[in-house]
Amino acid sequence: MTSEQALSISLGLQGPCVIVRLTGDFDYGSAAEVRDRVTQALDLTQPPLLVIDMQAVSVCDSSGLSVLVYLHKAVTASGGRMLLSALNGRCKHLFAITALDRFFDIRPTAELAIAELSENGNPPPFTG
Repeated sequence: MTSEQALSISLGLQGPCVIVRLTGDFDYGSAAEVRDRVTQALDLTQPPLLVIDMQAVSVCDSSGLSVLVYLHKAVTASGGRMLLSALNGRCKHLFAITALDRFFDIRPTAELAIAELSENGNPPPFTG
């Protein structure tokens, strides 16, 4: 018996935010589908405001991390913001050892991330 859990992807809009809820194993087998589906969903809001809820992700490997970096770059290149939320123990450890916890904006809950993006939207332009 295998412990693999197929990834399910739930996409929706809440206010100005695209919300992605991932459940299961975010790995090589699911990474391309996540990338493609979320990239398409980013066209729903301009600039894109994206929350990826990781609370129910049981496994995230380098393929999953690569997709998250790709999405972050796509969102910021379009003038938007991306927040991750609710990293569980295994994912939190992975983000810490790869230093990606310093690269991504991570919030404790999806609700906090959604509220922040809904209130603030984009940061003010850099005038330096």
